[in-house]
Amino acid sequence: MKIPYELETKIEHEIENVKLNELREVAQKLSDRYMNEKRVGQSLVNKDLEVLAYAIIRMPATFCAINKALAETLKRYEPEIDTVLDIGAGTGAGEWAILNNLNIKQFICIEREEKMRELGQKLLSDFKNISWKNQDIVKQEITDTADLIIVSYMINELDDGLKEDVIQNILNVFNKIVIFIEPGTPEGFNNIRKIQKLAIEKNLNILAPCTSQEECKLPNEDWCHSIVRVERNKIHKFVKNAEVPYEDEKFSYIAISREKIDNSGSRILRHPITSSGFIKLKLCTNGNIEEKTFTKRDKEIFKKVKKLKCGDLI
Repeated sequence: MKIPYELETKIEHEIENVKLNELREVAQKLSDRYMNEKRVGQSLVNKDLEVLAYAIIRMPATFCAINKALAETLKRYEPEIDTVLDIGAGTGAGEWAILNNLNIKQFICIEREEKMRELGQKLLSDFKNISWKNQDIVKQEITDTADLIIVSYMINELDDGLKEDVIQNILNVFNKIVIFIEPGTPEGFNNIRKIQKLAIEKNLNILAPCTSQEECKLPNEDWCHSIVRVERNKIHKFVKNAEVPYEDEKFSYIAISREKIDNSGSRILRHPITSSGFIKLKLCTNGNIEEKTFTKRDKEIFKKVKKLKCGDLI
């Protein structure tokens, strides 16, 4: 999957007068900083060139992850969604993903970093129904409400002692659906487990990817994640100093609703083990963890499963 052509064109316009070698150097430093520094609320992206580098190397993956999480959620439940609140909106990848799936009357984007807001506003300047707010949700309670709330790659950047209060605040202000997206790592999934537990305690309903309304039964050392393949354009490849024309973004997510929804089924938990005559899967089926093997004798289901990957619903 790739970002929309309109977004790609706008990003290219923003870097017309920038030296790509310099941008690549900044992107490498930015990647190293994200990989090696513990983010507990401090700013890591606060200069024009850093934000441009961020848009090139992270917006495609963020767009694709949000797009897939939202699409999987809408397979389960598709109420009328008029308003969206994006918490920690960054440069607006979430808005592009939502517009790819829904017709929305009003967006509110909360982002505390000035340079991120500025670029996000430029990239989304053609859409007049999007407003931006400078707000630090750790210091200021969220009072805006919306039918759909998106919180992507944000909880992992909070100090552990602050996470529960922020999550509780968010769970109090969504109208119909809230989707949390975190890195597809053990740490990211631990945040998803925390969110799931708090949602169940508040008698809210789990939509996806979970297949029951109970707490996750995976062992504590295990984790659940989805994968989306992200297409890299020439600039993306150059700035990332990459040769492969794609990257696989691993992410963990949870979608929650106020309305009770049947979320039963089987979700693929690991990359399928495939041979010429069989496919072996680790599944979460109605909340229970199991391994199942499909062979060519299973005919139609075998054909369907061959096209699926980690995180997909059977």
